[in-house]
Formats: sequence, structure tokens, C-alpha cells
Amino acid sequence: MSRSEDQTTAFTKRAVFRLHIVLLLALALAVGVSYKAFVIQIVGNDRLKTLAQKQFHSNILVSPSRGIIYDRGGEPLATNISVSSLAVNPNKVKNKKEIAKKISRALKIPVNRVLKKITNKREFVWIKRHVTEKEFIALKKQGFFVDKKMQNLLWLVKESQRTYPHGELASHVLGDVNIDSVGIEGIELVKNSHLRGEVVSVAGIKDAFGRATFIDAKKASLSKNGNQLYLTIDASLQFEAEKLLKTAVKEVKARSGSVVVMDAETGEILVMANYPTFDPGKKAVNVANRRNRILTDGFEPGSTIKPLLVASALSSGWSTKKNVWAGNGKVKIQGRTISEAESHEKFKWLSLKDIIQVSSNVAAANLALEIGSEKFISTLSDFGFGKKTKIDFPGEISGWLPKSNAKIQPLSLATMGFGQGFVVSALQVVRAYAAILNGGWLVQPHLIKNDELRTNIHRPKKVLNQDVTNYIQNALLSVTQQEGTAHQARLDGFRVAGKTGTAQVVDPKTKKYSKTRYISSFVGFALDVEPKLVTLTVIDGAKKGSYYASQNAAPLFKKVLSAAVNHFDLKGDVKKAELLRSKKLISQWEKQEQNKDQVKWTLSSVLNKKDKRISRLKRFKYTNKNGQSVWIMPNLKGISIREALKLLEGHDFAIEAKGFGFVASQFPREGMKIADKQKVKLYLKE
Repeated sequence: MSRSEDQTTAFTKRAVFRLHIVLLLALALAVGVSYKAFVIQIVGNDRLKTLAQKQFHSNILVSPSRGIIYDRGGEPLATNISVSSLAVNPNKVKNKKEIAKKISRALKIPVNRVLKKITNKREFVWIKRHVTEKEFIALKKQGFFVDKKMQNLLWLVKESQRTYPHGELASHVLGDVNIDSVGIEGIELVKNSHLRGEVVSVAGIKDAFGRATFIDAKKASLSKNGNQLYLTIDASLQFEAEKLLKTAVKEVKARSGSVVVMDAETGEILVMANYPTFDPGKKAVNVANRRNRILTDGFEPGSTIKPLLVASALSSGWSTKKNVWAGNGKVKIQGRTISEAESHEKFKWLSLKDIIQVSSNVAAANLALEIGSEKFISTLSDFGFGKKTKIDFPGEISGWLPKSNAKIQPLSLATMGFGQGFVVSALQVVRAYAAILNGGWLVQPHLIKNDELRTNIHRPKKVLNQDVTNYIQNALLSVTQQEGTAHQARLDGFRVAGKTGTAQVVDPKTKKYSKTRYISSFVGFALDVEPKLVTLTVIDGAKKGSYYASQNAAPLFKKVLSAAVNHFDLKGDVKKAELLRSKKLISQWEKQEQNKDQVKWTLSSVLNKKDKRISRLKRFKYTNKNGQSVWIMPNLKGISIREALKLLEGHDFAIEAKGFGFVASQFPREGMKIADKQKVKLYLKE
């Protein structure tokens, strides 16, 4: 065998040997892999099993639908709609920069923010919650949910979104929820657990993208949707009040304004409106506009406190016949001069009723000094000032009131008499006046209709006797008459009682009362109607026109009261309303109240009288073109209203009398022709 053949044979043997070695190694590897597969699939491995469960098994939170909030009549104020949110499993996204650019174009989100989300190492990341239909179409244009290569990159998750069908309506009462439908303000916060329902954790299996594919349906059924909630708010009246308030605030260019309407007997809040306001469905809102000023803002009440000062005096045993010295317009206390709001007001001796009617600061100051701090402050405390009303609403303030046993300087006590030196909330004022209307009971204000859902329920507390409330009501009636400070609050056909308050605001820079900013308010009610409603209107910082409450808050009150009259179809006591047209007639009504057997007559009864008694008017020679009898007007000057009405009885004239005393002038004048249905105007003077 040649040398070359020997080399070939040796090479072949080495190659065969190496091949055998490779085959043996391959066989050993196959055996090892088979063994490992047997162990994993048949025998099992706790570590790998746990890892698989982490990747594909999970506890999934099943969120219920949030409960609907209704007004007192069943009108939905807060409800839910179904929306989609965009999510991603970053671990499944390739070409991250390219995908981030496409998402950025469709959703108008900065590309860096999107890129940060899809490079996250978690299995589930939100791209955007509550995607709009327009955004969904834009995503499709970028290829998502359409292109097979991109079909499984993103997915839409169905969610429930809170919505407020009436926009800004009652927004300060309702509050708001966050992106996860958790209450963060207002009633949404107060009753979050009741509205949200029960969230349950359910075992489920996820697909490769982290989406739930199978869940424990039996356990998922244990989740309960949120419970419904009824408020005391009347949506229709609330809407009217908000519209009127907005107009009033803008007309005088004020900083803000508020309106409250409360049932004086039940404490139910029918209207709670603030302006500026906000839409709970829009998140980008000025924080200041979200504040429920009726509960969160404190102010000095001004002259609205004077009826409570008088109530304190009467409760202390004062006689209604006792008068208070009004200083001829000024009084000096501890070196400081207190004067009336208007320099021309030079009052001398005033009755308790007069103090309220003409709103005398000097008389109120002197009365407060005579009553004493302990009694006056104790009365204010009984009315709920200095304490929260506990209305079940976040952010309510208690205000501030000195302690009844505190050593108060005479000047401080005097200024408290006309509403300076202590702080109240708007709701506290409404609550106090409700006691004047309902016979002396301090009731619990509330916004939630269902009693079982209220956390603070207090029985009404007697704070005044009926005689005192009757006297205060009568005094407040005089405020809205021509001689009072708020005749612009009067509503024809109704006995309207109330009080103005014009309070200075302390300038935070100078720590002194501002000469440019005032809070004007009017609080009152219509008597002899059901339900018994107390209404408060507040205008803060009017910059246009007059800042006096009689010029802005009182007219707004009248409009809100008119809206309530129309809404509830209230019927006023026409007899009493007509009798209040002059002091002469007021006196006549008071006598009738004391003695029911006395002669009962009113303007309205005379106007509507159509008897066949012989007329005291001389008949003219012909009838007019409408077939009506024509008469000659007599001279009525110098006679009383009773005598004038007696002279005109038996005719269907529309008689209007203004002022009090005796007839000073008339229209038609003496000798003029007048027919039935025509108007007769009589102007009275003392």
C-alpha cells in the first residue's frame, strides 16, 4: 500500500470517529431535551408554573356603573355613557419610534410622551383614556385596527364615563369625578361609596397582549352597580335661578353672586346657585369657579342681622311699645362715630319695627348696647351662627362668632348690632330667616332627599315663640313697602317680607374696610303661600351702578321669587297684599287680625263689587260708542281713602291708591268723563 493510500485510510477513520462523536453528542442532547420536556410537561416545575401564571393569569378588577343622580322630580343630573380607552402592551410593540409617531399624529399627543409609554416594561399601559369618535377615525387612518400587521398592536377597552346632561346646571352641588369615576368634589365626593357601587377582584386569563379573555363570570356577577341618589334640588327652578343670577352679576359687573331657595319647614334646598360657575364635564376649569360660595365663603351679614337683634330684645322681655334713640343720625362710642348709611337720615326715637323698616344703624347700635353682649351673642348662637349647619357637603365653614361670655368692648358690640364684627355663611342666614317664617323652629338644611342616606339629621329646635316671629314678619313686610328700604323686592299680589344687607369687605392689604367693594344681599319670603320658601340673593363687588342691596340684590330676589311663584303656581293672599298698599290699610288689617268681628273690607272687594245701589256719581247724558255708561268724576281731594271708596262704590272702576293719609290728587280730575273698567288713581298724603 502506498503512502498516499495509508494517509487516505487514516483520514477516513478519523472522520468516522468524529462523526460518531457528533452523533453521540446529538443523541445525548436529544435525550436531555426529551427529559427536560418530560419534566416540564409531565412532572411539572413550580417556578415555571408560577411564571406562567404571572404572565397569563391575573386578578382583574370588575368596575360597576356609577349610580345616577336625580333631582327631586326624577330629572337625571349625573349619568353615564359608554366610551373606549386606548391601551397597549409595550412588550409586543416593535418599531417603537414609528408606532409612536403614528399615535402622536392621530391623538395630537407629543411623540416623546407616547414613546415613553410604549417603551415601558409593563404589560399594560394606557395610551389615552376616553377616546373620541374623531380620534378613533384618525387612528384608523394611521393603519391601526385596519392593517393586519398593526391590528394587534393597540386595543380599545370599554369603560363607563360620567356625564352631566345639563352642563353647568347645579354643578356646585353635584361636584365632579376623576378619570376613574371616583368622586372628588360635591355630592359626588360625599356619597362616593354609595354611588360607585362594589368593585370586585375576579380571577381571569389574559392573552399575549395582557387583555382579559376568560374571567370567573360567577364571581364577576357579584359586582354591583352604584346606587341612585335623589337630591332636594328642583332642576327647573335651579335653571331659572342660575339664568337670572348670571344676568344680574353681569349687569353690575360684580365679582360673583349666589342664590339660595330653601323650604323653611323641611330644610330642603331647592336652589343652590353660584356664578361664576363651571361645567363638570370639562376638566380645564378655573379652580375659583368651582367653589360653592354659599357654604365655603364667609362675610359680614350687615343689616340682615337687625331682625335677629330685635328678636333678641323681644325674647328678653322688651315691650313692642318701647322706643330706641337713633341719635338724630349719629352716636359716638369710645371716640368713634357711628352714623346712618345716608347723611340725610336724621332719625330720633324709633320703635323696634321702625329699626328694621328704615334700617337704622345708630338705633341698632344703641339697642345692642342695651341688650348686652351675652344675650345678643347667645341669640345669634341659638340661630346657628358660629357653627356649621352640617349639611353633608365638603368645605362648609362655621363662620365666626365671639363667645357669649367674652369681654366685648362697647364699640364692637355696637357694630355687631348692624352686622359687623362677626362672620357668617349664606346658608346660615337662610336658616335663621327660615325660623322667622316657620314659627320659630331652627331646621336642618339638607341636599339629599333620602333621609336614610343623610349622615347628619337633627330635630328642629325651637328658638323663638310665635308672637315674636309674627312681630318680626310684620316688620319685614314694611321693608318692602314704599317707605321701606327695599320696595323693589315687592311682588304684586303677594305679601313679601325681607331685609337688605349692604356690608363692607375688609381689604386684605390695608386690613381696613374697603371703600370700593361691598357685599349686597337680600333675604326674605312671601307670606301666606305653600310651600314656605326662604330666598337669599347675594351680589359681591358690584362695579357698575349702585352697590346698595336695594338696587341689585332686592330686584334679583323679586325675579327669583316670581320664578318660584310661576313654577309652583303659588296663590298669594290678595286681600292682605292689597291692604299693604298704605299705612292706613296696614293698620286696618292689624285691627282685623285682632278682632275678626270688625268690619272687613279691602280694596279688591270694593273693586269687584257690582251692586244695584244708587250711584253717588252724576250720570252724563249719553253712553260712549261701546255702549258703556259715562260718568262725571267728582272731587275727592281732602277726604280719606275709606270715604273715597265709599263714594265710588257701585261702579266697576280699577282703583289704585298710593301713599297713606288723605287724597291729595286724583286722576281723572274733577269734571272729567269716566266709564266702567277705566282706571282711577288716587295719591294720598298725611
